[in-house]
Amino acid sequence: MSDDRCALSLILHRNYDNHQALLTVAKPKVICYWPNWRVDSGGDDRHVPENIDPTLCTHIHHAFHVYDQQHNVVRDSAGPQPDLYRRLHALKSKNPDVKIIVSMGGWGQPDAQYSHLVADEGLRLGFIKNTIAYLHKYQFDGLDIDWEFPVCWAADCNKGPKADKPNFATLLRELRKAFDKENPRLSLSAALGSTEDIAQQAYDFNALAQTLDYASIMTYDWAGPWEGKTDHHSKYQQCINMANWFASKGLPKDKICMGVPFYGHTFNLKNAGQHWMGAPITGSGKTPHGEGDNAWYREMCDLVKNKGWTKEDPDQGHDPISYHGTTWVGYDDPYQAYDKSKWVKDNGFGGIIVWEITQDDFHPKCCSVAYPMLRAINHGLYGTGQGPETYGCEHK
Repeated sequence: MSDDRCALSLILHRNYDNHQALLTVAKPKVICYWPNWRVDSGGDDRHVPENIDPTLCTHIHHAFHVYDQQHNVVRDSAGPQPDLYRRLHALKSKNPDVKIIVSMGGWGQPDAQYSHLVADEGLRLGFIKNTIAYLHKYQFDGLDIDWEFPVCWAADCNKGPKADKPNFATLLRELRKAFDKENPRLSLSAALGSTEDIAQQAYDFNALAQTLDYASIMTYDWAGPWEGKTDHHSKYQQCINMANWFASKGLPKDKICMGVPFYGHTFNLKNAGQHWMGAPITGSGKTPHGEGDNAWYREMCDLVKNKGWTKEDPDQGHDPISYHGTTWVGYDDPYQAYDKSKWVKDNGFGGIIVWEITQDDFHPKCCSVAYPMLRAINHGLYGTGQGPETYGCEHK
């Protein structure tokens, strides 16, 4: 080959590599939260790592780790589980690109401990050093922080000190600097509150934009029995509005991931004949196999398809609800999951987060395919596979 042809080949090869890198960066993410408390629990709830389909996720968040204040490091809330981590990492044999991430925090964690950590430079630097060592020891690809929430402890913005906001930003900047020095580079993400009031008080948006690989916006739990009326907790239009709002605050759109819940909230109707959105209730309801006022998608599919429950889509085909007697549920189905994902893709946002994948019909028992919710998300983001109408689940 001539020198000119070699040079041209090298240029084309570099351009191809750059193009492939851009495609990799631009690919929307599917962030799959996977909870450690359902492992080997037996029965219908049994969900071990081997049941996860890693080809449907770009990231698997092992939830939850907690802050070990005594040793100033992350710690698995169930205790060290090296065999479990090995089984999680084995999923890379099916999808070498999937990232296995430690997710630290979760609802109900002691906010004061996080507040104390971020306020002390020595503690922050020690935490970063110790956490990097932990991630390397167990071969995790990064850290996700789910502090709910700086300043607004347990969603009460009068509980935490205002200093949480700049101090949390400082921790993120220090983590980013340290993570960038690792080889391979470690991922850093955060789960963020999805009400404007909490987000304004809790977060330094410039710090989020500069430090996070992606931001998981928890666009769910906006409604529940505490409001005294029925409502859908993850409305399609409200999710869109919140994604756009975070973008307006300076977060790059391709870092913003919209939340899709694989569960619904359950209400007890005051009158079985009044079952519209906003109908009066007497309190929380319960489905036969739900957890508290939560009903998993896989149960809702069965109730509608096989148990005679009524299903409606009251907002122009969005925001599905279902009811039977005095029990009423607002939830996301594969059609809603697809619509949210397609909007994310069409508008240049970063992807979808899922809470949580064991609530999908993963066996499957209701649908004709496993993981119908995750399949709908992948179809919306990438155009892969077939649409929800082919999954054999409940009707739209």
